[in-house]
Amino acid sequence: MHSTACGVGASATNLASLQTNISINSSAAATAATADAHKMVHHSNDDAMNKIPLKSSNGLDDEEKNGDELIQDTAAAEEARREQMRANLLAWMKKLTIGLICFIGIALISYVIISLCLSDWSKSARITNSTVAKATTPAPAAIVGSSTATAATAFTDDVAEAAPSTPSPPPPTATTTTTIRTTSTTTTTTTTESTPTTTTTPPSNPSTSHTLKPFNSTDEQSLPPASVSDSSNVEATTTTSEEIAVAGPAVAASTSPTTPPPSTAPILDDADAKSKKEFSSKLGVYQHAAVCSDTDACSQIGSNILERNGTAVDATIATMLCNGLLTSQSMGIGGGLIMNIYHRESQQGYQIDAQAVAPYASHQKMFDKDANASIFGPLSIAVPGEVMGYHLAHKRFGKLPWRTLVEPSLKICETGYRMSNHQASKVKMMWSYIKDNLQYQSVFLNEETGEHHQEGALLKPPAKLCNTYKLLAENGPMDFYNGTVAQMLAEDLKELGSIITQDDLDTYTADLRLSVTMPLGNDTLYAVPPVSSGSVVAHILGILEGFNFTRADLADDESYALTIHRITEALKFGFAHRPELGDPRFNDIRELVSQLTNPQYAAQQRAKINDNQVLGSPQDYGALLSSEEDPYGTSSFAVLAPNGDAVAVTSSINNYFGSSLIGPRTGIILNDCMNDFSVKENIFNLPQSQANTIDLHKRPMSSQSPMLLADRDGNIRLAIGAAGGTKIVGGIVEVAARFLWFGEDLKTAEDAPRFYNQLFPNVLEYEDGKFSENVLSLLRKRGHILKPLSQKASSVVCAIGRNATAIYANADGRKQGGVGGF
Repeated sequence: MHSTACGVGASATNLASLQTNISINSSAAATAATADAHKMVHHSNDDAMNKIPLKSSNGLDDEEKNGDELIQDTAAAEEARREQMRANLLAWMKKLTIGLICFIGIALISYVIISLCLSDWSKSARITNSTVAKATTPAPAAIVGSSTATAATAFTDDVAEAAPSTPSPPPPTATTTTTIRTTSTTTTTTTTESTPTTTTTPPSNPSTSHTLKPFNSTDEQSLPPASVSDSSNVEATTTTSEEIAVAGPAVAASTSPTTPPPSTAPILDDADAKSKKEFSSKLGVYQHAAVCSDTDACSQIGSNILERNGTAVDATIATMLCNGLLTSQSMGIGGGLIMNIYHRESQQGYQIDAQAVAPYASHQKMFDKDANASIFGPLSIAVPGEVMGYHLAHKRFGKLPWRTLVEPSLKICETGYRMSNHQASKVKMMWSYIKDNLQYQSVFLNEETGEHHQEGALLKPPAKLCNTYKLLAENGPMDFYNGTVAQMLAEDLKELGSIITQDDLDTYTADLRLSVTMPLGNDTLYAVPPVSSGSVVAHILGILEGFNFTRADLADDESYALTIHRITEALKFGFAHRPELGDPRFNDIRELVSQLTNPQYAAQQRAKINDNQVLGSPQDYGALLSSEEDPYGTSSFAVLAPNGDAVAVTSSINNYFGSSLIGPRTGIILNDCMNDFSVKENIFNLPQSQANTIDLHKRPMSSQSPMLLADRDGNIRLAIGAAGGTKIVGGIVEVAARFLWFGEDLKTAEDAPRFYNQLFPNVLEYEDGKFSENVLSLLRKRGHILKPLSQKASSVVCAIGRNATAIYANADGRKQGGVGGF
């Protein structure tokens, strides 16, 4: 527009000048000038800025005729065009600025919303999001022995050289973590993208004084080699600056061993320290790994270890060390354990038996005059095996430095923890036995009231026990048996009146064997051989498999009562054989274990079950010997690692607070596992079980039955264990049956009411108030003797289940346990 206007203006000026010249010059010149003027008028539309001057007929151009007037007009037009460009630019920049401000505002709002979602502002939802790091397990070493569907035939001590390891594929890059709090109405789901790191540890040559005792010797099997040398009694440890967060659901561990997580160590305020009147379990849903234990804090420690590329065994040990502080009424380093380990790469199961053993000075008649001496007091203490179990497991299947596994528990010693509902109730139960002990008082006595602390109170573990943990971290686990801790413990035991000596500690060994396997449908069940009751559980599941249960078997009262009847009868057939089992180092039980894990024998037992009536006496179920009920002081754990390895383990000090004695120098709560041996007298008119009598460094029979189930592709489908004495067997069987056959998810299966019959006595116990009167009446009609049972006295199951979409960790609400994972 400016260009055209300027051109027209210039043409008008020229026309005026031409008119003046017409009055002066001749008509011919005027005619020529007029023609030129018309040319300029028409050309102005073609060249808007008129930068090309036109010549007139007399040879003068426009500049000469107009005295630089055209130049001035053209410069003004150029300046106007520049001004317009500046205005356009300013307008564009203004729009861009507004757009950027809007974008930044939206981004900030989104960031605030996401931050709020990821924070721990709601106690009803716990989210763990972190980069996934793959943990690979050292390659196995060849051993002689196998465990087949028909069970075991021999023991052997042969160990071969290590084989090279093959790294497993890394986990997916998308990490989805969902934790469902069953005690709240809030469910939170968070999805983040992360890039996993893969760390492969080269194999090391095994060097160990421990003997491997596989349960049979028909084929060559593989065993992961030692990752820590055992060439000396005191294990060399590596001090590391790594710190693992021990509390706080919003804190995730570093994905690299060289990058420490936040060093803060807040007070452990477990969710299970909150009052819970309803026994509702906790379910965690994860994508790569999971941990189940007695507390949220300890499960989180195990999860942090896995995120730092620790193995399933590393995570298990760290979790159990923590649990020994927070759940000291049930387990600790003064007791023993049975561990079931699954090595995904070789698809092989291994058992570590580190149960407590009878002292060298013990004998079969030591409790004849006073049976209570096997429950309370110094004679009830057996030689502890817990720490030796940690040592053997870490040496064979661990990867992180030993000290790294102890450090989170040392932080608990500094910060303290909140007293759980379960611990408060058991302190109340046992207060008359422990209240006069100064070390128990230092933890559980409320000086203001003169009574024991209540649920939710801030407690700290005994200072002397924390010092023992520190010594174990610095000197290694073998210090417990032949180092500084061993000397202190031997002095404690002598002062307390125990018959355990330094020689008992120095010669204690844990056993490493192959797990017993049995087909269960399309899956493979990995059970732990005696002194565990794993073969009994396997036999019961084998009997029940043939009923081909479905969801319809729980649909109505009649179907439900029939299902309870069948499961109860199967429990009786299993318990009938339990008194015949014992320590395999003292009893030849190979044929019996082979029979119990044989599907054909299970089918024969199943055919004896009458759907309308119970059988008569214990002998009708095949019982030849009597059995006793186990105490309750037990904890169970399950761990599933990102590389597919899994661990199910049960640990115990026997009764709650064991012998009720605590080491004055070490602060260790000492077990009463001598009570697990068979006693002379019984009320069932059956002979005493010779397989479970006291002998030197013999292990007593136990109901502990950590189980692992893998599918046809070798992936863990279920890792499960339980606490609760003899009720462990029924708890595992019922939860597994509901999860595998009745179509229930893991949480529903664990929350369901339970029932028990251990044949000795032949009574059907059921959780009071959880069964309809009609169902109970139908059971009475079949001949069952019924007895109500408090849910607090029931079994406590800890399990991890897996399907194609997710990993599910569920901690039983009967103990208000906790889960962790990512």
